[in-house]
Amino acid sequence: MLSDFKTKDLSRSDLINEFAIKMVSVINAVDLAWFVAREIVGSLGYEDCVIYFLDERSESLKQVAAIGVKNPEEEIILNPLTIEVGVGITGQVALTKHSILISDLSNCEDYVPDVEPGLSELCVPIMFGDRLFGVLDSESKFIGGFDNEDRKIFETISKLIASKLALIEQTELVKKYTVDLEQRVEERTLELKIANEKLEYLASIDPLTEIANRRRLDELLEDEFQRAIRYGGELSLILFDIDHFKAVNDTRGHQVGDEVIAGVAMIAKEASRRSDSLGRWGGEEFLIIAPQTSNTGAVFFAEKLRLAIENTTFCEDVSVSASFGVASIRADESIQQVLKRADVSLYRAKELGRNRVETDTTS
Repeated sequence: MLSDFKTKDLSRSDLINEFAIKMVSVINAVDLAWFVAREIVGSLGYEDCVIYFLDERSESLKQVAAIGVKNPEEEIILNPLTIEVGVGITGQVALTKHSILISDLSNCEDYVPDVEPGLSELCVPIMFGDRLFGVLDSESKFIGGFDNEDRKIFETISKLIASKLALIEQTELVKKYTVDLEQRVEERTLELKIANEKLEYLASIDPLTEIANRRRLDELLEDEFQRAIRYGGELSLILFDIDHFKAVNDTRGHQVGDEVIAGVAMIAKEASRRSDSLGRWGGEEFLIIAPQTSNTGAVFFAEKLRLAIENTTFCEDVSVSASFGVASIRADESIQQVLKRADVSLYRAKELGRNRVETDTTS
């Protein structure tokens, strides 16, 4: 029975309100069970409190918190019980989902004694709607230890427990869903990043030769030009194309022509330095951007590449040559002007018989 010293200054509603306010800060189910047990014994003055949670898989009740004569230690259950639904008074409450108040346990056949048998018992289901979360149980060493007022208090407390358990469960589900969602978002973000990188790569690469395309070369030209202007470095451009390539297409077909273009690109790629940028300028024409390279060095590199192409036999015993135009940056000149001079040098190489390297005579 609720202790007299508690009821002198506090009504039942006051006690419940105070109980509910304290419960707000509890954030997990086990802590909630221990909180309730402590409050029922310590604040409300009952002798004993045991809380069972329902294990739906095994259809049994498991002790999660117990405070009182039978279990004097807080946070530790000395002899935790597991009770099958339907067995004993606690099991009957779980089965019927109705509270039971027994004033004299000496004549109760359903009573399952614990470490210290009680003489009266109040047992209430913890229900949220139709769902059973567990059972709130209290025993007394006295016959008639509980009355209907106590039943009302325990039933009200059990509703508060059930509501809080439902909220905790929903919060945990939301947290799990949020973690799963964040993980999926992270995975999709990574997939999108990879896809975008692949698209960006494909948008900047010539599919036949797998070297930079014209769009990418334009970007690289501007970047290297600005770097050379900013730091005062050298920069050379090597423009070259395959001699008499139309004849290869006309006599051997476009498939062979494609393989020749790809083969020339591979030779140029293998000959280039890591700092150089090689790309397909258009058709059978290629461009090499060579930073930190003087005009003399670029001419030497172009001549080496010309010889490599000339001495290579491509598919179906096809041999080709290439003509080269070289230009290097000058003060107060745009990159387009440098490119124009390289193109003029390439045109001169063609006029002078092809398969040769030409550059500005004043470079």
